[in-house]
Amino acid sequence: MAYTNKGNRSRFTAVMLIGAMLTGLFAAPHSGLAALAPSAAKTAVISGDESSLESGPFYYEIRQEWQEQGWAEGKEGAYVPANRLAASSEQAEVRIGAYKGENDVLVWKNVKGWIEYEVEAEQDGLYELALDYYPLPEEDGGNRQAVILSVRINGEHPFREARSIQFERQFRDLEPKFDKEDNQLRSLVEELGEWRNQPFRDSEGAYSQPLLWPLKKGTNRIRLEAVRQPLAIKALYVNPPQSIRDYAEVRSEYPEESSEEARLIEVEAEHFYSKNSTSIQVQYDRDPLTTPYSIYKVRFNTIGGGSWYRSRQAVTWELDVPEDGRYKLAMRVKQNFHKNLSVFRSISIDGEIPFQEMKHYGFPYATSWQGVTLADKEGEPYEFYLTKGTHTLSMEVNYEPFIPLLVVIDGMASEWRDISLDLRTATGNRVDEFRVWDVEKELPGLVDRLKKLHEQYNWLAEQMIAINGMTDTVSQSFESSAKDIEDLLKNPNEIPYRQINIGTMQEKLETQRTALLEAPLQVDRIYAASVQAEFPKLTAGFFQKLWGAIVSLFASFTDSNKLNEQKDEELNVWMLWGRDYVDELQQLADERFTPEHGIKVNVNLIQSKDLLILAKAGGILPDIALGIPGDMPFEMALRNAALDLSELPGAGPFLDKFHPGAMLPYYYNGGYYGVPETINFKVMFYRKDILERLKLKVPDTWEEVYDMVPTLLQNQANFYVDPNDFSYIFYQNGVEMYTPDGLNTGLDTPEAFDSFKQWTDLFNVHGMERQVQSFYNQFRKGFMPIGIADFNQYMQLLVAAPELLNVWGIAPVPGTKQPDGSIVRWSGGTSLQTTSAMLFRDTPKEKQELAWKFLQWYMSDDIQTEYGLNLEQYRGEAFRWNSANINAFVHMPWRPEDLQVILEQWRWLKDIPNVPGGYMTTRELSFAWNRATIDDENPRISLEKAVKQIKRELIRKQQEFRLVDEQENVLRTLELPQVTEPWKGVDPFVE
Repeated sequence: MAYTNKGNRSRFTAVMLIGAMLTGLFAAPHSGLAALAPSAAKTAVISGDESSLESGPFYYEIRQEWQEQGWAEGKEGAYVPANRLAASSEQAEVRIGAYKGENDVLVWKNVKGWIEYEVEAEQDGLYELALDYYPLPEEDGGNRQAVILSVRINGEHPFREARSIQFERQFRDLEPKFDKEDNQLRSLVEELGEWRNQPFRDSEGAYSQPLLWPLKKGTNRIRLEAVRQPLAIKALYVNPPQSIRDYAEVRSEYPEESSEEARLIEVEAEHFYSKNSTSIQVQYDRDPLTTPYSIYKVRFNTIGGGSWYRSRQAVTWELDVPEDGRYKLAMRVKQNFHKNLSVFRSISIDGEIPFQEMKHYGFPYATSWQGVTLADKEGEPYEFYLTKGTHTLSMEVNYEPFIPLLVVIDGMASEWRDISLDLRTATGNRVDEFRVWDVEKELPGLVDRLKKLHEQYNWLAEQMIAINGMTDTVSQSFESSAKDIEDLLKNPNEIPYRQINIGTMQEKLETQRTALLEAPLQVDRIYAASVQAEFPKLTAGFFQKLWGAIVSLFASFTDSNKLNEQKDEELNVWMLWGRDYVDELQQLADERFTPEHGIKVNVNLIQSKDLLILAKAGGILPDIALGIPGDMPFEMALRNAALDLSELPGAGPFLDKFHPGAMLPYYYNGGYYGVPETINFKVMFYRKDILERLKLKVPDTWEEVYDMVPTLLQNQANFYVDPNDFSYIFYQNGVEMYTPDGLNTGLDTPEAFDSFKQWTDLFNVHGMERQVQSFYNQFRKGFMPIGIADFNQYMQLLVAAPELLNVWGIAPVPGTKQPDGSIVRWSGGTSLQTTSAMLFRDTPKEKQELAWKFLQWYMSDDIQTEYGLNLEQYRGEAFRWNSANINAFVHMPWRPEDLQVILEQWRWLKDIPNVPGGYMTTRELSFAWNRATIDDENPRISLEKAVKQIKRELIRKQQEFRLVDEQENVLRTLELPQVTEPWKGVDPFVE
């Protein structure tokens, strides 16, 4: 191994920043975790303790083992050209050839299978790995997500993080655009297509330097497995580990500076060179010192804030340095998102962290804008030696100082789960208020475990104060939890009755963990000044702030986005979405709808659906409403405010584009008064690794679910079912919520009583959890490796759990076998969690036609596809658009195997129809479930009580809206549509 890559390392691109995590712990393995808190070494395991069903040790754990075993750092590197392929799987469609100006590279387009390379090592040792790669652009099958690979060394993942190694893309904003009011619009984004060299880092950016990989003496096989996004590979590098020196050592090597001239370089932060995430956005700020200053027109004059908070998100700027010399750095920033909580950034110059102190530089909390000079604890500015010419400055989100706390928090979360499980086992998952407990005897060790948690909470609070220099919201939460435990320990025999309190404390712990991981920072300007120069004033004074507030107040009254000044010559659209969604639709309407139809569209952001009701009373209803909850069109139709879409020209083909089951909530009195804008699918999530280890198959029916649950429980795991979602149990057994005429409940049938018992038996008999604080967290940690959830769960896993990308999958909801052997999988679409679109009767007749054309245009295949792709590509993966238009839905960047599952389940979508007084159905069913599962009431009696209340409310509302008279004689019926067959609209898209 005679080749080294030291020279190539200096050519890493500017945004290749080294995140930070656990370096201090690695340097002192015996004093790290053990010193964190009393007995913390035994409990501090990220995502669970030794009983966790997760597979493989974490990097920090295996790194400590390597040190204890005496593994040395490798001395010699190696270079492996991509065309020297040792092996590849049949699924991997790879070719060797030319690509983007390079020859003999490997092009891997289909994101399947694996490839392998052989590397010779002269001795056992730890090495860094790096890759010359090119993320394939959209024309070659890629999209704007980062590339993720899984890595095996000699057939094994050496640590858990090896399952998800991320390789970044780089982007820049195009020239700014402006609307007709001269307000700036968000720019389009272009990818910087280029070959890049990057060391192997985990997808969460948890470690400050590249991961180390163990190679044995002789031949080693390095396997790269496709997880996400296609790429081309030019070469694989094996490098000796590189260290980062401290400031004092680096400073001592600076050349003597000859010039004494004061120089100041100023960079507007919104004019950045590149970013590695499309979701990092420029922002508009009205502070009097924010430049360029603008009050009456939107000008994006800062960057970051709430869009720049996740680990590994990085921004790079260019500095044009006039002369060689020593420079100090400062910036004007806003960091007021979590009170008194510091956030951290890794800072690089020309792609390299210049010294240790820049690995995780802290930006303290302040209520408003502040000037931050990069300086040591004594306030002495750090000096950076820069040569004449263009240099890059990069900042990457980092949370290294919080890692010791996160380690303990995860161990504590695991302990809380175990305590909760022990209590449920001892109490039979019921609270018997007449039982007298002797906790010391019946639950031995529980008091000691709570005392240990109490000590750890106090330690966490102390460490948070030490890091931030003052009490913050997170430390206050830790102190509050410590006091809650004190209250529990005052009367230990009452603990079995306070399981809800324990669940609340576990939820609070997870909330604080999230707060530590999120690090928003907004930047206005960046300065580089020679050591002789002074920085300009970076914060506004009292009178400047006061004047700015007054001007902003007056400017707010002239804002064109005022709802009470809608113009008759414009189409007025109210949209209950975020500003990003509104801006994107406004831009599309200006570019596509207005030129074709000759009318301007004014898209307004509203904050609450209640504004529609107030607007009806005030006579200022819009022409179109978008993003509203699924029940709003029905509520407006009841009050004669909504427009019946089925009476409009061309309604038939338009309405036929939507799933009949998804249209049920919009039906009233023979017409449809709205359409679904988005869809919220339900599917079954499962952990492939855990089910494989437990030798369990993904269940296809509820009977198979019942069969697998005992094995899960024996392994301290469980199957997740949302207690509030009764739709699949009822619908799969032929139960309808209402009679066909829509005037009576359908829950007083034998099938309904059987279904209700089956629903409650999931928790009373089969032992499923009655209360789960977060299925996402439990799934991620392996405690609930399988369960039914929705689109939100899917996006959380996709965006926030990249380390699990190749170990989780989805399947259709478990079905119920019919007498003929077929399986039905009906499931509600949770219409209250989807969004809708509607028109209004108050719109003048001459504008109703244009409003109808706009709704058809907006929900068309092309516009929904363009709208969804733009949202995700320019705002980030978290903006995935789950359009109710199936033709647009399938064009979003879903994982192909996931899309097929979602479409299969889409066949069986059936939402709950809306009827006057129908809100009582879900409310009373929830009450009935509580009585049957918590109060141990007989399920039949409990449902009978619910049916009585539901009938009473239905009759009351039917009399109010003149469906029945005072004697309950029927005046008119609703005649609800009946959905009995799976939808065939998905057939063209199912493979």
